Amino acid sequence: MTVRDHIYPIPDDGDLARMVGAATPHFALQIRDRVAALSAALPADHPRQPALKDHIARLEALAVGGESGSVGQAELPTRPPLALPGSPATGGGPHDG
Repeated sequence: MTVRDHIYPIPDDGDLARMVGAATPHFALQIRDRVAALSAALPADHPRQPALKDHIARLEALAVGGESGSVGQAELPTRPPLALPGSPATGGGPHDG
């Protein structure tokens, strides 16, 4: 076991879920590389390998396809356009009395 393995052990399922769950398209490939390194550190028949492979596939899809789902731009009510001082919409210029 290397010093790195002692300092940075394989994260538990909760830590891994937090690391992967916070992924955005911009950082998905960097996180994918971390997960792939974790996978490479485990034996091929380790029980966590299928979950790690699923995370890797999801991160690759996120990096290439972007985010999807119900989270998106908020639906805001329409507002009237702003009127500049002195425009007909505000009733005249600043010196109108």
